[in-house]
Amino acid sequence: MMMFDSYGLRLLTRRSFMKGAAGTAGVIAARSFFRMDTADTPEIIASASSAAEDWWLGPDLWANRFQDWALRGGRITCVATDPKSLQVRTASVLTRCLTGRNGILSVRTGTETTGNGFSGFLIGTGEPGTDYRRAALVGSASGTAGGLLGVFGSDGRVRFRRHTDEIRQFAYPIIPATMSGGRPTARTVTEDVILSLEVAEQAPGRLSLTLKAVQAATGLLLSQAVLVDVVPECVTGGFALVSSGAPSPGATYWFSDLSTSGAGVDLHPERSFGPVAGTLFSVSGSTLKMTAQLMPMLLQPTDTVTLEIYDETSLAWVQRSVASVGGGFTALLRVDDWDAMRGWDYRVSFSRGGAFDGHVPAEPTGNLLVASLCCTKASHRLVDGVTSGDPRLAGEELLGLYTSQNVWFPYEQLAGNIARQQPDMLVALGDQFYETAPTVKDAGAAPELDFLYKYIQWLWAFRDLTRRIPCIVAVDDHDVYQGNLWGEGGVALAAGAPYDSGGYVNSPEWVNIVQRVQCAHNPDPVDATPIAQDITVYFTGFSYGGVRFVLLEDRKFKTGGDGRDPYGNVLPPAQLVLLGDRQEALLNSYTDDGSQGPTVILTQTLSGCLQTKADGSRAKYTDSNGWPPLGRKRALQLVKNARGVILSGDTHVASLVRHGINAPLDGPLEFTAPAGSASYQRWFEPASPLPNGTGQPYTGDYVDGFGNHMRVLAVNNMHFTQKEVVTAYGNSQYGHREFKEEGYGLLRIDRTQRTHTFEAWRWNVDPGSSLAAPMSGWPYTVSFDQV
Repeated sequence: MMMFDSYGLRLLTRRSFMKGAAGTAGVIAARSFFRMDTADTPEIIASASSAAEDWWLGPDLWANRFQDWALRGGRITCVATDPKSLQVRTASVLTRCLTGRNGILSVRTGTETTGNGFSGFLIGTGEPGTDYRRAALVGSASGTAGGLLGVFGSDGRVRFRRHTDEIRQFAYPIIPATMSGGRPTARTVTEDVILSLEVAEQAPGRLSLTLKAVQAATGLLLSQAVLVDVVPECVTGGFALVSSGAPSPGATYWFSDLSTSGAGVDLHPERSFGPVAGTLFSVSGSTLKMTAQLMPMLLQPTDTVTLEIYDETSLAWVQRSVASVGGGFTALLRVDDWDAMRGWDYRVSFSRGGAFDGHVPAEPTGNLLVASLCCTKASHRLVDGVTSGDPRLAGEELLGLYTSQNVWFPYEQLAGNIARQQPDMLVALGDQFYETAPTVKDAGAAPELDFLYKYIQWLWAFRDLTRRIPCIVAVDDHDVYQGNLWGEGGVALAAGAPYDSGGYVNSPEWVNIVQRVQCAHNPDPVDATPIAQDITVYFTGFSYGGVRFVLLEDRKFKTGGDGRDPYGNVLPPAQLVLLGDRQEALLNSYTDDGSQGPTVILTQTLSGCLQTKADGSRAKYTDSNGWPPLGRKRALQLVKNARGVILSGDTHVASLVRHGINAPLDGPLEFTAPAGSASYQRWFEPASPLPNGTGQPYTGDYVDGFGNHMRVLAVNNMHFTQKEVVTAYGNSQYGHREFKEEGYGLLRIDRTQRTHTFEAWRWNVDPGSSLAAPMSGWPYTVSFDQV
């Protein structure tokens, strides 16, 4: 079956590209654009070297978004069709940056489809010193640190335009400059133009910018603009190719032969990205499973990825697994006689060029440190929509669109501080990305390219962790492009129905690709039988480092939050499903008499509704696992029988609770990690102090809106109350990270002392600092006998 996304583009599954792929061997090598010449010699970054239509622009470029750009006939071409997608689409250069000194950018450009708009350069993106990946994530909306446009318009004139306006974000106002050149004529699809931008020192601390468009065949000057008295900060940073089709009806444009020269361009070949974007792996017993993620590209029947390990005895690379590239542009690698007693350096290689390396550590034999991560949104404000970053509460500053205060990707402090903790395992418990950030959600039934654009950002940010430690991944509602998910055993959500009526919105084939990409490397599911619509499952149990783990899918089987069957009939409480029979059977198999050692249960969300409303009253949200109460009760009893502790995500509020099952304190402990970076805020702020607290705010005995008992042992709210935020902003969306308690969680399992220690850490606290400490109320330690 041929499938299309909402842009009418053929989906990039393996089966979609089998026909017509012959003759493109070597396309990866042809897209290696490095040539380490002197600073005075133009260096070709992108050239017209591939005749095939393809989606990956090569290792030097990052497309915003994947679905808006392609290689066509060797040209980098904007292929956006939705009028909303035509306003300033960017393909950012990763391996070069501008320094504010003398330099030249040059590119051939032409019109792909006629209409209004312009093509050219966007320079000086990102804040000074920001991570190059953040500087590359620039969209159509203007805002702080958005850069300066040097472009060739559809009317045949070159112009400089602003891309930093926080008020008129889609105006792109013209900057007055000295104009010259021939008589301008409207651009056509037959044109071939060389556009160059020269940066030259005019005086100390001042630059001149000269933008020229000339005919490629004759060298005839078509249009020129000179801008003087430019401060170096305006051009320093990242730069990108730009195709803009505003106002409607809009044009699209192509590019080739992008080159740079001069001391004002710094070379960074180490920043190239792809074709292998990263890896995820797990080790269970003698089985290693690894997923190699490739960039979306034209696939061939012979495309494979090879896993090799370095044998220090023979001093040679030894092949251990080979896999074809399949759905989601992933290769699923597997070794069933893995020696986990020692660590191994590895590399994965794509059959047409390109490799990625890492290290699989020896399985720990002593204590185990597990890092917990969830809810990582790329940005608070959209980079392709009208938004405001104006401060509204005391102490806030402007949330500049392209600053690190708003664009949280690539989470460099969060990822770096987790790495400094030296965890033995990472668990990513859902919402690895949000479908609405940094760009608008693709509302198609199978938005594969949009999904990969957002997911690969997450992998890019955390791949230096996942390339060297096991990472167990669960998908949550936002991973499958739903604000909430009641899976109902895999059924389709009825057209136009609210989420709480139960089921999946998007096509089951696409849901399976999402799960393959993120979860295929997890240890094998205990029962791989698909559910309704042939949607796959990944719930499983395994051991690592002397610890038993159970990975659950608490969203997938759960009854719709309206508590009705597909015919609208109210279901009796006993028929409301949380985990379902198959997952309850898995938990039951982990019943422990005390001889099995520590057990950790991994779930998507908290088994209770630890949320209050703005007036401090109890909330009652069925997307929490406080509902349905009888399903919760059965699940928690099984966890208790397994002597397990629970790690979960989703709620955006760090907490540790002792659940009640039949009595207020007879259930297991559950630790929910803080959000890594999220907009939607939740609060636990009971109106009255709770009994039996720890001395920390809002701790103590609590009964949620469904009647479930919990003792709150630790909890961390953001710094403003719910009432203050909602009054100021009109909703619970909040972006100022300095006032939020976001970060990651740690579980330290000490098998010698027989203790679990739970910690919640802020994203920007360096654990190596002498003053470093977890969030208030942490750490919290309990013995194995107390779980």
